[in-house]
Amino acid sequence: MSEAPALTLAPDCTIRTVRSLQDTLAAALAGAAHLTLDCAAVERADITFVQIVLAADKAARRRGAGVALVNVPPAVESAFRRAAIALPSAPVL
Repeated sequence: MSEAPALTLAPDCTIRTVRSLQDTLAAALAGAAHLTLDCAAVERADITFVQIVLAADKAARRRGAGVALVNVPPAVESAFRRAAIALPSAPVL
């Protein structure tokens, strides 16, 4: 496995960008067990973002690691809250 990649997310992480985001996460996880998502630029996020992050984390956990969210803005916190999924106090999901 390679070193843990960091991926900077785009401002729009909604259903409009779900295909691109899903492809980007899958490519970033290929060959890497752990992935850090820098959410600083995210201005819009919805339930599809939450679902994709959780699916990526599940795939990474099958390899013994996970997905970490860093620089979490209010838009991401709100998306998780609306999905009734609490953001953990530690950055790893």
